[in-house]
Amino acid sequence: MSCGGSGELPTDYGLRDCPDCGGSGHLPSRAVLAQWRARDLQRRLATESALPRQDALWLLAELNSARTALTSIIALAHDIRDDEQLALRIRMVASEAIGLYDSTPLDAAVPNAAVRNIPASDAAVPDASHTKQ
Repeated sequence: MSCGGSGELPTDYGLRDCPDCGGSGHLPSRAVLAQWRARDLQRRLATESALPRQDALWLLAELNSARTALTSIIALAHDIRDDEQLALRIRMVASEAIGLYDSTPLDAAVPNAAVRNIPASDAAVPDASHTKQ
């Protein structure tokens, strides 16, 4: 940490907030640091067309880490026995975030439901809880 825990750095123009801790005097969490770096990259890409190799590698590492975590969440949600609706919702949100499965509108999942004027809620849609192994 550049400020030594004070949250401020002396400059020729007076004291400034420490760029490492944001002026708080202690280093932020990994999530906050990742958010700061992502914002910095967005600002840089708004004015430049090239992304430095080190930043691209960092982005790929973050992407891989997030996808691995979401895949683990999906696997853990399959093991939930108490509340099947909660487990299904967790799996759906995580799957959507990483694009694990293509989402299909309910009308498209039920052939001829619209043709026969059957409301999608009354159509025979396979229950996802029956697909557990």
